[in-house]
Amino acid sequence: MVEKIEPYKGIAVTYDEIRPTYPEKLIEDVISKTGINLGSNLLEIGAGTGKATVQFAKKGFTIKAVELGEDMAELLRNKCIDYPKVSIDVSAFEDWKCSDNKKYDLIYCAQAFHWLDGSIKYKKCHELLKDNAYLALFWYNPCDDLPLTREIDEKIEGIFKKYSSNYMVDNIKPQRRAHDGISNEDDRKAEIEKSGFFKFIEKIEYRGESRSTAKQYLKVKKSVPAIASIFDNLSDEAIDKMENEIIDVINGHGGYVNALFKFSLYIAKKVS
Repeated sequence: MVEKIEPYKGIAVTYDEIRPTYPEKLIEDVISKTGINLGSNLLEIGAGTGKATVQFAKKGFTIKAVELGEDMAELLRNKCIDYPKVSIDVSAFEDWKCSDNKKYDLIYCAQAFHWLDGSIKYKKCHELLKDNAYLALFWYNPCDDLPLTREIDEKIEGIFKKYSSNYMVDNIKPQRRAHDGISNEDDRKAEIEKSGFFKFIEKIEYRGESRSTAKQYLKVKKSVPAIASIFDNLSDEAIDKMENEIIDVINGHGGYVNALFKFSLYIAKKVS
């Protein structure tokens, strides 16, 4: 059996530095669409380094944050020092036990629900929510709308394939849990409905954009577990060569990589 490690172990700082935050309008829509208020109790699944946690905490909400990775939880704790209404448990959600049998007014999950066991996640969320309470799930994915960016990505993908095929050193580190987080347009809505535990209410989309230098783009790639696994199993010399090839590609195309993001919010209501 191949040993697995947490997907973001060792790359949490890079993830926190380089990944985008969520549109403020998305956070406001979660609040308005679910009717939560400062007396509500929120549960966050897969809180990560706290990008969404802090956005809700700044508004004064009481949050129980559950995060699998100790590396990410350490950053999350540091961010939440000034938010005493946030408490943090380090655990896989599937194994997590609610110590006081509390029922929640909202469960939300940002960029992480696809990691969870499909046979457990909806049922457990249903059990943890009050009657008529809500589940809010949100993700972002890059949009493939910029021809130059698409050309750069294709060339760099070729570089990653070359090094993963020809330069990998066996068994340096355990394999990371990997998931690309990408789904077809209606898969997430269909999954919610198929669960039988929730009524799908609404999907709302938002747009964002970024511009990265070659070094920033490399950090973006290193924050993706599947790509981080390539770096895990290359020698320092091979990593230097690969990074230089990637930087040369980006510098040969103007020195920047522009990206468009689509943020998708799914709101569902507990079926009584």
